[in-house]
Amino acid sequence: MNLHLHQRPTARRGLRAFVLSLAMGLGALAFFSNADSPMSLGGTGGDTVGSLPMMAPPPPTGTTGETGSLSNTIGPDRPGFALVGLEAEVLAAIVDAYPTGPDGCFERVVLPNGRVRYQFLGRMNVLLDRAFMSTGRVRAHAVVGLPFVGGVATISVANIPRASEPLALGSKDLKIQQLDASGVLDQVFRWHAVSLQNRHRVIYIKTLGNVLRVEQRD
Repeated sequence: MNLHLHQRPTARRGLRAFVLSLAMGLGALAFFSNADSPMSLGGTGGDTVGSLPMMAPPPPTGTTGETGSLSNTIGPDRPGFALVGLEAEVLAAIVDAYPTGPDGCFERVVLPNGRVRYQFLGRMNVLLDRAFMSTGRVRAHAVVGLPFVGGVATISVANIPRASEPLALGSKDLKIQQLDASGVLDQVFRWHAVSLQNRHRVIYIKTLGNVLRVEQRD
């Protein structure tokens, strides 16, 4: 596994076209069917997480990710892709992750029942083990913070819009297992969030052989 990330201070120095059937379209629409509410925004930090080496400098000074900080109170400045599950399994699902811009970083959030959420913020690429993700033991989420609440998210398959919904605070399951099984990810799945201030965050998910590629852009 190879991870090249800026880390949010919550874990300061460690870690790791539409040619589809109606059923495929319904699989994409199912993304909007449920959300985790309320969202857990708190986090904890440590010097190492699993066996993933940190290969990038820490984030800029003047920011903080400790519990009670602005970041943990309102959520991420822009929505982020996230992986949720038991820590060892989340780390096992990641083949590679690296920033594609200077704002690329990750944040580790502790959840109930021994689970964690690793959320990838800024411009990032994340490569996932497709077979491991198909087991459903690790779930892929989109995390929305207060700055985007009231905006709109649109999902597209092969660049054709399929559904949209107002953005609400929380962590929502992308149902990546169902989308992959139905063939949606072979056509490229796009989740595009636009805030009331016309700020953007786009998450692309597509298959590359045995890997799922997640590209997070503005």
